[in-house]
Amino acid sequence: MASGMGPDELVRLAHIARQHFVAGKTRIEIAEELGLSRFKVGRLLDDAINSGIIRFEIAVPGPIDDERSSALQRQYALKRAVVVRTPTELPDAVQEQLGRVGADLLREIAGPDDILGLTAGRTLNQLGQALSSFAIGEVVQLAGVAGPVHATGVEVIRRVSSVAHGRAWTLYAPLIASDIAAAEAIRRQHDVAQTLRQFDRVTVALVAIGSWDPPDSQFYDNLGITLARRNALEDKGVVADIGAILIDGQGRVVDDVQQQCISIDAAGLRRIPEVVGIAGGGRKTGAVRAALASGLIDSLVTDSALAARLLEE
Repeated sequence: MASGMGPDELVRLAHIARQHFVAGKTRIEIAEELGLSRFKVGRLLDDAINSGIIRFEIAVPGPIDDERSSALQRQYALKRAVVVRTPTELPDAVQEQLGRVGADLLREIAGPDDILGLTAGRTLNQLGQALSSFAIGEVVQLAGVAGPVHATGVEVIRRVSSVAHGRAWTLYAPLIASDIAAAEAIRRQHDVAQTLRQFDRVTVALVAIGSWDPPDSQFYDNLGITLARRNALEDKGVVADIGAILIDGQGRVVDDVQQQCISIDAAGLRRIPEVVGIAGGGRKTGAVRAALASGLIDSLVTDSALAARLLEE
């Protein structure tokens, strides 16, 4: 028996514990019921805790790793950090899980009065598929088209705005143009110019984080950037991208190609009140680390294995 307590005392402590923690009765109510002082009830509750009769378990339902979430938030001074347990680090599984949790987070932090900004990406595409019963004022595509049709910003915007019944501001334009003159001409097109003007109105943004080392990025694989240009950017230390914003390993923005891109720039992204980065998997650690160092993202949704690597620093 607990700490040499007799059966009667164990029964009494268990009863008091259930009345207080399960039934929600106050110490005064229990004291009146049992003819004890509230101070005696308090001591008995302490005895129940110390003897192991009362055991506290804090368990967040679902795949959320609350301890690593809190640790990541503190270590990187984030507004929010949501770490997701995944059964594997295989990209498809990680993207699906992060997409589901990202959809839940979006419903929690954004509403009808918000204007949502989105970039492209496979994880954000999963978010769009997982989203339901969501209301948002307007949805703005923050970067031009870079990757496969199913994962382009246009497709993500279409999915989210359709569910939310919000107005969609799309960018039917390439992420990177052949040269600066071509980019300027594209920006002058009426529909493109209209969407670009919405960037300053965005209140919440969800952005994918692409990796350059190792390569896992729609920008890196984009046909609009030559091999020589890409090599030159890698020589400058580029390890990550957000839309068309390139970031080196120290978190510094490398804006050599920004004028050639149809996308929000670093200054525009910093003006958005909350920017949530969503990325996970074994290939994204360096990229996420760089994005955090850049200060371009305020919040992060990632998987537990990647979070553990970030917390090792």
